[in-house]
Amino acid sequence: MPSFEEHIVQVNRNLKFLANINKSVPDCCDWQITVCFYTALHLVNAHLSKFGLQYRKHSDVNHAINFATFSPGRLPEDVYIAYMSLQSLSRRSRYLVNEKDNKLREERAFLIFEKHLAKGFRHLDLLLNYFNNLYVLKIENVTLNCTEIKNKTDFQILKFEN
Repeated sequence: MPSFEEHIVQVNRNLKFLANINKSVPDCCDWQITVCFYTALHLVNAHLSKFGLQYRKHSDVNHAINFATFSPGRLPEDVYIAYMSLQSLSRRSRYLVNEKDNKLREERAFLIFEKHLAKGFRHLDLLLNYFNNLYVLKIENVTLNCTEIKNKTDFQILKFEN
């Protein structure tokens, strides 16, 4: 089972990669969202490792952190919702589907735009801040850019160019 520290190393690697693609290919919002989600996944897996828990399926992780369960790894509702929202945005970016749409024969593709990226950054910052307050993580500073983010002071961990 990967250790808490190993998951945090991966969080920092993912954040560095996120900053690199944000700078070098800023129009690839889909990849940035995917990296945001997998960064969040490692935060959650680090948290679960504190309880000796490790899961290989997203559905098992979701159950373990759901605020409505009796799991020792459960998260506060707002943190759980942020994680699930990032997971949904990541699925949208990878499969071009909107999980809120139950039409299995939907003909249009659901793309990821900068407005979605801004939401993803907000969710990731909330997760980073929560786990940092819980465990005092050593999160490396990264600077990002997103024109849809107007109030950069709303962010606790992620930093944005002026």
